[in-house]
Amino acid sequence: MNVVILGAGEVGYHIAIRLATEGNDVCVVDQDETRLQVIADAMDVRTVCGKASYPAVLEQAGTAHADLLIAVTTNDEVNMLACQVAHSLFKVPTKLARVREQDYVKHPELFGRDDLPIDKMISPEGEAAKVVMGRLNVSSAQDAREFFNGAIELVEVTVRPKSKLAGLALKELPDVMGALRVYVVAHEHNNRWRVPRGDTVLLAGDSIYVTVEKKHLDTLMQTIDLAYQTPAGRNVMMIGGGRIGYLVAKELELAGAKVKIIEFNAERAEWLSEHLNNVVVIYGDALDRKLLEEENIDRMDDFLALTNDDENNILGSLIAKRYGVGHVVTLVNKAIYMQLMRQIGLDVTVSPRLSTVATILSHIRKGRIHGMASLADGQLEVLEAEALATSSILDIPLKHLKLPDDTVVGAIMRGDEIIIPNGSVAVKTGDHVLMVTTTESIPQVEKLFAVHLEFF
Repeated sequence: MNVVILGAGEVGYHIAIRLATEGNDVCVVDQDETRLQVIADAMDVRTVCGKASYPAVLEQAGTAHADLLIAVTTNDEVNMLACQVAHSLFKVPTKLARVREQDYVKHPELFGRDDLPIDKMISPEGEAAKVVMGRLNVSSAQDAREFFNGAIELVEVTVRPKSKLAGLALKELPDVMGALRVYVVAHEHNNRWRVPRGDTVLLAGDSIYVTVEKKHLDTLMQTIDLAYQTPAGRNVMMIGGGRIGYLVAKELELAGAKVKIIEFNAERAEWLSEHLNNVVVIYGDALDRKLLEEENIDRMDDFLALTNDDENNILGSLIAKRYGVGHVVTLVNKAIYMQLMRQIGLDVTVSPRLSTVATILSHIRKGRIHGMASLADGQLEVLEAEALATSSILDIPLKHLKLPDDTVVGAIMRGDEIIIPNGSVAVKTGDHVLMVTTTESIPQVEKLFAVHLEFF
């Protein structure tokens, strides 16, 4: 593919390095020469310095020959106008744009071939809010993702010292689970994630990702001595009432949670109080221990650090941990911090960058890739793919299927039936298949499902 990426920030950088690694012809456009130099030094891509919506700049970037344009600058209007220019002047077939302002997002009728020609609009705040709610819907898990339209849950849990899982080899897992069918698709030991084997032994402190039918999630949690609690009736304290905080607060309000938001900006605090009905909005400093104590932080079930400042989120989360809050979710934007979070005791993190990158990549993959997410701080990828009539994965028992290294089939949906696979199961035409793999193996996994190059 010939790909033009507008914006050399965190999202643009990670999209570029993914697509360049897979052999695509990538050009990155930005007004900041320093950012472009960082990208040019890290990967084999072309760069153009200039304003992303200018026709002359887009022409210099090779937009006339582009298969795909991805507009992820920090300016919504520039992203939208660039897509219009790419459509009208250069006939680019597929255009994706990052749009952050919710006043645009809530009007999807603005976007389409006959209106603003954007094939897919990505809202980083909306994607991050979905991930936060996933963490809250399974509050005793470190992570939770839904696939197959919500029929399958992929949950991350930590092996506790006295858990039934501690010291267990995965081939012995059926003895613990009984009739409950689950599949362990990823295992972390000493901060390194990998796809496990049957003889992998789980040790206290390790983490695992497990696929389970959503209707059996409660049973899974009870079996491994963890509580399954939805947000209803829970006491939740949030710091930060920006775009993400507001979206999460609205969802929690609908779910029946008791929510308090601490917002540092007086004008924003007043706006939140006008737009949220059953949420307590407090104007103040989220790191003020006296304020936190007055608002009973020690009685909270959940603490969500969702400000725009990574450092404040990390410090606020550590304070909440010290007051004994059992479930803490921390929003982190900078990649360098993501690598440190577990080491300082913050296990449940959300990265708008990673969720945005995953959403964009899921819409430009070959074959029928219906969903994609990054796991384990980007060390692993999960894809929901549809098996077409000529896909090479069909009709071969999984135990005989030659999958790339560190790749596993975690679940199959056949019509309305959910199949937690074993070695004798084979993929059929029309099945939706949940694959867990490494970033390096994604091109090989795509080939199992690809028929021809498609954008959707």
